[in-house]
Amino acid sequence: MPSGDEQERDDSQEPASEPVQEPTAGGGGGAVHIGNMSGGAVATGAHGRATSYGRAAPPQTDEATLALLEAVRALRADMRVLAATDETTAVDGELGEIEGEITRTGRAGPGRLTRLRERLETGASAVGMLASAAAVVQAAAQVLG
Repeated sequence: MPSGDEQERDDSQEPASEPVQEPTAGGGGGAVHIGNMSGGAVATGAHGRATSYGRAAPPQTDEATLALLEAVRALRADMRVLAATDETTAVDGELGEIEGEITRTGRAGPGRLTRLRERLETGASAVGMLASAAAVVQAAAQVLG
């Protein structure tokens, strides 16, 4: 009979393809084996954090819209250095909506782009002063024509 520190093993099951490591006293260690994965993110450990930064091209997207998508992503990344305010939260929300719309449909609605362009052109906030905001304004103008 196994002691309390030993684990019982069911020999009727097939062995795992990868060895499983027991956690160490310091909380580290362990093994992860992923046979096949398409998209998504994986995190392990007590404080693991997974972030996915997929860059798949949207369906049937023209060059101007692809440039807009990249500019939107760059601005969202640059905005992380700004202190969170109602304005930055609102702009990030609009950028997220545009990014999602382009990713899903291959285009962004002209009304949403016009509102975002006007908001960024005023330069009334810290967001408007970022160089990447100017790139979004220019890319939006190209898409809008």
